[in-house]
Amino acid sequence: MSEYSLLVERPERLLRDRVTDVVREAITRGDLEPGRRLTERELVELTGVSRTSLREALRILQTEGLVERSGARGLQVAVLTADVVNELYDVRAPLEAAAVELFVRNATDEQVAKLLAIMRPQEFDDVTDQLAGTRRFYDVLLDGAGNSILQQMFGSIEARIHALRRLSLRIGGRAEASRRELVGIVDLIEQRDGHGAAALARAHVEAAKAAALAALDGQAPARR
Repeated sequence: MSEYSLLVERPERLLRDRVTDVVREAITRGDLEPGRRLTERELVELTGVSRTSLREALRILQTEGLVERSGARGLQVAVLTADVVNELYDVRAPLEAAAVELFVRNATDEQVAKLLAIMRPQEFDDVTDQLAGTRRFYDVLLDGAGNSILQQMFGSIEARIHALRRLSLRIGGRAEASRRELVGIVDLIEQRDGHGAAALARAHVEAAKAAALAALDGQAPARR
């Protein structure tokens, strides 16, 4: 039996959406690693849901780029390649810079204070804690930016970006460097320096991209 649980409770939300959320989170946490074969029998056992709900969820995850077909092996967790990493970060850089500039323009003082509370002077206990803090940071950032189109665009790649954050933070010293970069962005946001904060946001994305590519270079996909 696996050491992690994908058991899905049955709340009021559509079961398909709950299954999608649970499997997506397992992928972004790394419980289901890149290249891992996804069989209906195993996932039905782990989630406790019907094959119909599971198939619908897997179709959604395919459209998000988290699950892919691999010839005779069927479905598997999408394998991150250098091309995919480059493309995702090339999209993320302008989106993140735009989010920062819009936040400076539109956010309330309370929302700025929330960013400060998340990133300063806090030090994260481990990578999992840092990933959770970073996710909260971007939730507040996008909410304060106040642009629904930007939120949709960022949301469409967020799951894969989060998986890449976990990858990039494996590089020695990257976790602390990433935290310092985000603190620097928040400092300029507090000063309402949108241009400077956006420039730092782009630099942060480029540094994350380099770390993710370096981590990817030493990573072999699982084949189960």
